[in-house]
Amino acid sequence: MKPFVTSPRKHGAFTLIELLVVIAIIAILAAILFPVFAQAREKARQTSCLSNEKQIGLGFMQYSQDYDETFPLSQWTSWNNGWAVAVQPYTKSYDVFTCPSDADLAAKTGWEWAGGSLSYAPNSYGNSCANLFGPVGGFGSCLNMPSKSLGEVSRVAETILMAERHNGEVLQNGGVGNRVNYQIGFSGQSWLNGITPTTIPNGTIAATVAYPGGPSGAVSGKHQGMSNFLFCDGHAKAMKPASTNPNPGPDVNVIVDTNMWDARRL
Repeated sequence: MKPFVTSPRKHGAFTLIELLVVIAIIAILAAILFPVFAQAREKARQTSCLSNEKQIGLGFMQYSQDYDETFPLSQWTSWNNGWAVAVQPYTKSYDVFTCPSDADLAAKTGWEWAGGSLSYAPNSYGNSCANLFGPVGGFGSCLNMPSKSLGEVSRVAETILMAERHNGEVLQNGGVGNRVNYQIGFSGQSWLNGITPTTIPNGTIAATVAYPGGPSGAVSGKHQGMSNFLFCDGHAKAMKPASTNPNPGPDVNVIVDTNMWDARRL
């Protein structure tokens, strides 16, 4: 009797339908996973950006301790001599002044004329050239007002010291950029918007209004609608820009309790 011998199985090629099914499955998985990967990448950038603000906050605190607890000026009489120049010796780095989500990251080796980009701007909010409501003042042009001291800010943990304003977003919207040469900050002065946007958020404005006139003002909300904010006590956290000033009063001279940009609140 002949032994039973199995013959090797013959494998046929994939049919066109099978290949199309496999491709469709891969495409579906890619459509599901790619947005997740993108969100994770942006979350990592937001975390890095938040860390930068914390480092800048430490620089602000150290500067204020050396200068009678007074914050540095947003700019001096020279356009290319602003707050970043004063704070950088304390941070010992140029990289911390740029957010990874900023579309324009110029050279970070120094701030000569038209030098490195900045992704952040100080709170110089006010209603005129001589009335400062925020903590950071300035000298030069129309911004002739000294910065406030820590003692003049009653809610240091609830008053914004600095926020994101990406140089790339400013350039894309017709401004000359918010490099140190134009580091005016969020002053709210409409005449400065041709140089760099200065509007603070306003939660009553419709979300359909384009940057920088929308509810986020000139704040860059590039982290999935969120932005990082540095407060006067040195801590930083992510918030929706409009939530920092959700219901402003009709008169800028009226102190509104919900306006985190107003250092005068009791």
